[in-house]
Amino acid sequence: MAKSTTMPVSGNTRIVALALSALLVGGLAVSQAQAAPAEPASATATAATGEKSAASASALALTRQQIVARAEHALKTPTKYRTAKNGPIKLSTPKGNNNYLGGHNLNVYNNYNGQSWCGHFAAAMWDKQGVPAKYEASQRWRTHVGNRFHPYRVNRLPQPGDVLVWTNTSNSAFGHVGVVVSVKGRSVTTIEGNAGAGTDSVTRRTYSWDDKRATGGPYLPSKKFAGFASAR
Repeated sequence: MAKSTTMPVSGNTRIVALALSALLVGGLAVSQAQAAPAEPASATATAATGEKSAASASALALTRQQIVARAEHALKTPTKYRTAKNGPIKLSTPKGNNNYLGGHNLNVYNNYNGQSWCGHFAAAMWDKQGVPAKYEASQRWRTHVGNRFHPYRVNRLPQPGDVLVWTNTSNSAFGHVGVVVSVKGRSVTTIEGNAGAGTDSVTRRTYSWDDKRATGGPYLPSKKFAGFASAR
């Protein structure tokens, strides 16, 4: 049997072999990198924008949900009021879709000042975020919210959390506002302050968006429907 012989490997040979191996590995990595298609910058930007949009949409939905929840709570919860300017504070007794606050415009929403308080109520439901200056005046929800006010159009309905605005037909400086809590088909349901029983309640109302009385839109006697202020 012939003997196998092992050739000694010199130090120089070993160094050359290691160098060749490194070159081969490096070349393979470069080839793989070149073969893999780079992710377009636009795709990355689109993904980032999509994530931001989704987050914004979630925040928007949550904000509207909070407004609706406050309004529902206001309708169903005993609320502080007075029947005389300096009289004792009482608690209301909510009944169904009405929460009567004494009949004297003296309640916690307007700080017991005796003035009309539908604007105060809407501002409280918005937690006073994004409300117009002097929000207690109903027409400020029409004239002082910038491009967030949308004049009435048959094909443009509000969303829950928005504020409907009416103007008095006898005096355009005054009117009424109500907070939208649901929209189903062409029907819009609100919860409003300074309305309902004794015109001094928190109350729920449902309107037809296509009502043809007066000038069209949600109808209230002696008022013209103007449009709605968007919560965001």
